[in-house]
Amino acid sequence: MPEPYELKVLLVYVLSVIERFERSIVIPVELGELMDKIDSALDELEESGYEDEDLNSLLLDVPQELFSYWDKVSTAREEYRSLVAFEFSNATQTIESSNLIQILTRWIKEVDTGLLRAIKIGSHGHGDDGTSGITPTYFSYNITNWTLTGETNKDGYELVNATAMSVGTFPLFLEGPMRMMKTSTTSDEARNIYQNVLESGLRDNKLKMYSISASLEGQSFDMGRMMAFSPGWLENQSIWTHMSYKYYLELLRNGLYIEFFNEMRGGGMLPFMDPDVYGRSPMECSSFIASSAFPDPSRHGQGFLARLSGSTAEFLSMWILMMIGPSPFFLEEKTGDLRMHLKPALPLWLFQPKAGNDDDDLTIGFLLFGSINVTYHNPKQLDLFGVAPERYVVMFSNQTKVIIEDSAMPADIAADIRRVKQVESIHAYF
Repeated sequence: MPEPYELKVLLVYVLSVIERFERSIVIPVELGELMDKIDSALDELEESGYEDEDLNSLLLDVPQELFSYWDKVSTAREEYRSLVAFEFSNATQTIESSNLIQILTRWIKEVDTGLLRAIKIGSHGHGDDGTSGITPTYFSYNITNWTLTGETNKDGYELVNATAMSVGTFPLFLEGPMRMMKTSTTSDEARNIYQNVLESGLRDNKLKMYSISASLEGQSFDMGRMMAFSPGWLENQSIWTHMSYKYYLELLRNGLYIEFFNEMRGGGMLPFMDPDVYGRSPMECSSFIASSAFPDPSRHGQGFLARLSGSTAEFLSMWILMMIGPSPFFLEEKTGDLRMHLKPALPLWLFQPKAGNDDDDLTIGFLLFGSINVTYHNPKQLDLFGVAPERYVVMFSNQTKVIIEDSAMPADIAADIRRVKQVESIHAYF
């Protein structure tokens, strides 16, 4: 399921760009042929009149209409990959924006239908009856009928074409809801996902963290190497900091500020973990943390295998949203001028009184672009969640001071900041 959610993100983005600029696009003819085959398969599916009426049977056998659609689209995709594996023909075709909008809208609708179908099928595992409302991450597919092609592989085994298959389900994995949250359009929608995950087997209540999977008890060894590990270790229900941080990042992106900082301060993120339990510096990420499912309680919460890549990258993304905001630079809608505003996401408890200043003027600071000192002033002592300042004071290296009584900085100042041009400091007052 991660791929369909990412596919939706891409389709929605491309659609938004096409709708904004309303321009025709030029594509390779090979891609155009693939798009035509996908649309043809969708035509046949719609003409069949198929609707998801009995999902219980879908758990066992894929309806022939859906199998036929999958077979045609998958075949078209593989033919396309084979055709362009080394080169394109250099022939192109033009698609008008109005036509492309119709195509993309139709594709998004079909992807949404599949995502909803996956949630209805659900996950199934130890203590999980599939009604959690959380999207599954994985399915298995078993070919139940086939025809011989008359060909053999290099080892002499006969090759077949699948004509029918059944679906198998697995326990919950954290990656599914994390990817699902990337497609959320409202904070309430994201909050519903968060609440479902919080109440699911993915939550380690003892450690107040989230495991990479729910319990794998009773699963087949066909799942792979994860079944070789003890519960709570590596891929089997441990805490993968990188995946957890991806999940926390989506909380922040979706405006779940209170939930995000509760998770952070509750010990879900460094440096707020207990170092005596974590077993290493709280400034150092781990590949995984032994969860409370691990048989040895003395290892619960202990980090293993220092890892400074994935988790660190996710934390940097969180830091940017916390300290700067999602889109500091933007174009004024009416004039097209470059503007800049800072919209941090910072709870009151992160602000501290500055030495020698009024205790009511709580501040926090950071270095922008590696050289500009930025200080946020919070005299009203409020949580600053996605709000812009009321006033800026910008100091230049020649000691020029510019006061801006606005929530956004004008074009010339924004350009200087963007170029890191002689800007020494920014004081933002909320």
